[in-house]
Amino acid sequence: MPLLSALRSIHPRHIPVLLLLACTHHTLGDYQTSIALSFEALSIDPECVEAMSNLGTTYKALGREDDAFEWWMKALRIRPTYWDAMDNILGKLFDVAQNTPDNNRRREAYSQALRVCESVIGQVVQDDGRLRIPVRTDEMHRLQRMFFTTATLRTLLPPNGILDAMQDYWRAIELVLRPPQPYGDDECYDMRDLLVATCIAGYIISSASDGPVPDAIVESLSLEGQPPFSELIHRPPLDLFRVVHASGERALNALLHIGGGVFPTLLLLPDQIMRLQMVLFPFSLGVAPAICTRNPHTGHLDLPPESMRQKTNLMTSTVLLTLAKRLQDESLANLRLPGLGGPVNVSVSLVLLLYYVAVSISPSPSTYNNLGILLCALSSSRDMPRTHGQNLLNGPALARFYYQAGLQLDPEHPHLLTNLGSLLKDQGRVEEAIELYMKAIRRKPDFDIALANLGNAVKDLGRSWDAIEYYRRAISLNPDLPEATCGLVNSLSAICDWRGRGSVPNEMGVDENGGIIMPSQTGTPGWITKMIEICERQIDAAYMQTVGIMQKSATKEEWLQVVENAQGRALREDERAHWLECLQRYYDGDDRMRNGINEVGFVIRFMDWAQPRLQRQWYIQAFGKIVSSDEPMFDTSPELERRFLRPVLPANMTSPPVPSVLPFHTFTYPLSLRAARLVAHRNALRISFMAHSQTWLPPHVYRPPPPPLNGKLNIGYVSNDVNDHPLSHLMQSVFELHDRNKFNVFLYTTSPWDGTEYRPRIASRVEYFRDVSTWSARDIIDDISRHNIHILINLGGYTKGARNDIFAARPCPVQMQCMGYAGTLSAGWCDYLLCCIISCPPDMSAAEFWRKNRGKDKEQTHVIFDFDADADPESRSNEWMYTEKFINIPHSFMATDHKQSFREDEGLTVEERARVPPEELWRNEEKRRATMRRQIFPDLPQDVVIFANFSQLYKIDPAIFAVWLRILTQVPRSILWLLRFPAAGEEHLLRTARDWAADLFLDTAECNAHTIAADVLWTGTPILTIPKHPHRMCSRVAASMAGATGFGDLMIVENVEEYEHRAVDFARSVKYVDEQDPTGTTIPRGRGELIKLRRNIFLNRDRAPLFDTMRWTRNVEKGYREAWKRWVEGTQYEMSDEWERSEGDVKDSSIIWIPDEDPPEIIIYD
Repeated sequence: MPLLSALRSIHPRHIPVLLLLACTHHTLGDYQTSIALSFEALSIDPECVEAMSNLGTTYKALGREDDAFEWWMKALRIRPTYWDAMDNILGKLFDVAQNTPDNNRRREAYSQALRVCESVIGQVVQDDGRLRIPVRTDEMHRLQRMFFTTATLRTLLPPNGILDAMQDYWRAIELVLRPPQPYGDDECYDMRDLLVATCIAGYIISSASDGPVPDAIVESLSLEGQPPFSELIHRPPLDLFRVVHASGERALNALLHIGGGVFPTLLLLPDQIMRLQMVLFPFSLGVAPAICTRNPHTGHLDLPPESMRQKTNLMTSTVLLTLAKRLQDESLANLRLPGLGGPVNVSVSLVLLLYYVAVSISPSPSTYNNLGILLCALSSSRDMPRTHGQNLLNGPALARFYYQAGLQLDPEHPHLLTNLGSLLKDQGRVEEAIELYMKAIRRKPDFDIALANLGNAVKDLGRSWDAIEYYRRAISLNPDLPEATCGLVNSLSAICDWRGRGSVPNEMGVDENGGIIMPSQTGTPGWITKMIEICERQIDAAYMQTVGIMQKSATKEEWLQVVENAQGRALREDERAHWLECLQRYYDGDDRMRNGINEVGFVIRFMDWAQPRLQRQWYIQAFGKIVSSDEPMFDTSPELERRFLRPVLPANMTSPPVPSVLPFHTFTYPLSLRAARLVAHRNALRISFMAHSQTWLPPHVYRPPPPPLNGKLNIGYVSNDVNDHPLSHLMQSVFELHDRNKFNVFLYTTSPWDGTEYRPRIASRVEYFRDVSTWSARDIIDDISRHNIHILINLGGYTKGARNDIFAARPCPVQMQCMGYAGTLSAGWCDYLLCCIISCPPDMSAAEFWRKNRGKDKEQTHVIFDFDADADPESRSNEWMYTEKFINIPHSFMATDHKQSFREDEGLTVEERARVPPEELWRNEEKRRATMRRQIFPDLPQDVVIFANFSQLYKIDPAIFAVWLRILTQVPRSILWLLRFPAAGEEHLLRTARDWAADLFLDTAECNAHTIAADVLWTGTPILTIPKHPHRMCSRVAASMAGATGFGDLMIVENVEEYEHRAVDFARSVKYVDEQDPTGTTIPRGRGELIKLRRNIFLNRDRAPLFDTMRWTRNVEKGYREAWKRWVEGTQYEMSDEWERSEGDVKDSSIIWIPDEDPPEIIIYD
């Protein structure tokens, strides 16, 4: 203060001294002196904006807000680029808006702030983007912020906030693209130029690995009087912006054509991104030209200080990232963007370009993370040089590079660690994922998503009990996190911890204290009901996704053209009217949510519907309507490839969301029929979308195979379980038993070998065995197509590691699922489900439901049959479940191999056993059982009945467990034997003994025992099962197998009450009498109805259809041949001309009913 006072006495009219004194007095709280000094400065210079700003600040400190505001406004009117005054004005207005409950006052504050911003911009910048007044290069970022703030304000004000804001975002970015003023019109670069130039720069940068820049781009940028663009690329420095700007709309149109109406999706590596600025701005060495200065002597651009560059880059990056985030809003999907001089719509590819530019100028961990998230949702791919360790790079694989790049900047960034962990988990590297999740949680203990992901990873290792803690911590932080709730439900169910489960209507439940909740009409809230609510909410959310995509991508006539191509003829008037009615609901403004209109689902289903029909038209044109041929036939016509083009996804369609509940989990959850169907269907849509999005797909549908030579079909099985797995245990002989005179058998295994004997054994029995575990989908599909597979069989379904993407690409005209997954895939890429009349009641089929309701008002059935007779899974109906048609296998759909592979108990072949008297077989069996029982339960008296269930614990629910307890209460001398599944080694130690030691296997009701039921029945141990749900195949599997023993009527009951009574009656019937065998050994010989049933099952096991693998294989072969015949003849498709002309079984039912001409010879032993 003394120094400033001395300076003032020497220089009384020196304004800087007066301003410093005013600020000092303000800081000391001497506001009046500060005001006086500011006025003194104004008396010397009436336009001293610094003094005006000081007055505003001091008046604000005195509480005189209006006076403060007026002085700041005076400063701004005199100098529009006086940013301190602007910051104060906006700060005051924003403070008013954010602290008032009055919406009108808030809107007025924002409106006033917008008017101030518009006034300043109007004084500084011309309409064409040139500056009216000079702006210092070190303040360019402040002017950018002014546009950015204006855009933000517009988004807060109706009616067209975000659309109005676009121009301001563009202008904020355009400010730094242009060189220092003055510049000519040929350098008046705009946002369109940036987007086009960035896209082309990406092609140039990646051309070394991906091949040359597309010809269409080269042609659009080859200007008259200039060397061809292909030459300019190799003559650095290339003034790309100037070339792009000079091309007008040609370059933009070329890119939109390549991208199918939107910018092409470029997949660039992080190191390629860092070269982007040098390609865009070579003359300023990658620096934004506007902040450079032009050298008056050379005309070259001189670079600014690094601090100035960083500020400008950070502001530009902020604008780009904000814009990218706004354009990712679902409500803006497919929006035509204003001010870009062409038909540019919002698209993921455009957002990707914005991210690329933002990262290239201001890389940060959070930006790398957000870019990685965006890439993870992409299904596009590109070829990569082998130096990167892979030939094909897709979105998730590329995301990993960005996550790793971000972690180089911040090795402990919790979001990057978590997202990289999730990628590794999806690749099966669960232990590594867990390490990353743990590291993220140590850095951010309240990171709910990391906790939920950690729970999922731990659960995947089989440690559901350990996962519970992480799920609960995640829910405590975010009660509405779907992944945490669904994971918790699954883990608690896996260990039968039902406390707090609650109950659904008409089902038993459990309260927080573990007490039973009796069934009621309303149910009781708990974690099971919350999971159901989440699932329903996620299902409904999809109805608002990408609304309007169909209307923007094609006219109704263009959709109808695809239909006519698939039908092979013009539509009749009634057909045309039907299709127009189906299409119209997507062109009208119908309430998507209320009517269950899933527009993305329709598009994908339409593509899945069209492909096999187009393949058939190709087949008919190439070979005629012949089911087989006597001599080889070949299709060599390139004209057919051009005729049967594959329908393509709309360029801007985004990946369909899927519920957090997995399809497999619907087997045990009390979801409605429709919800369970839609969980499967939404996963099918996601898989189809990913398959249809692949850039390596040919432009035409996959070529159909030629007619089978002499009727010999090529059938291909695809499985991820050709290892020591129940599927291999059950089906290992099926592949060998196929009739090689009628079938060529191909087996594709998509998982690595586990080192056990199963794979070599099965591979030796199949002439065409392919280990494709390291192959890309493209290579697998090409192999399938090259080998002319007629029928492709899915043995995985929605199980872990299954390759449904292969089926979704539709390499084969007939595709079906068998054995591996007991439920609907609800997918357009699965034509048939191998089942039986018990496992899948006919009226649960959509095609059968269509026949039953044909001609009725669709409002009565709540079903939309939009593709001929194909029902829309989104329909509100709870009356049907399966989109697949049925191939009805006699007896049981379950294949088994016990007759061939599990005979070690007796050590007898089928022929040797047939020669042994039944009484001797049974005596030896009772002796073995008694021995096993003593070994496992040495202290248990012989007359104690052993009830057993050896299924995984997740299949047990409170209702069935309560029934078991009631059974035990009524049979005092009984025990219930459950396995601690999975406990280390226990399954292997007891694998054989358990099946012989039990007296009666009590099956679970929601999801039956599958392989275990077959094991138990092979030993002769009866099972008791309820085919509880008509729509749930998994709840009817055991009934299917029990029925195929010949004694199903004694083991299958209709309801819980009958289940309980039958179990009690069986147990009470058991009596034992000691008897000596010829060797003098005492054997407890059983008597009673349960023992009689066990004896009959055991003695008939070599005759029972359930264990007759040859019979099962021959019956399945009949189904394969009929399915092929129906596809060729066209009768597979209802409402086709061929189906309309057909008669008999094909017309009456969509089901392929397989006859069994060789009735089994079951012998009843008293």
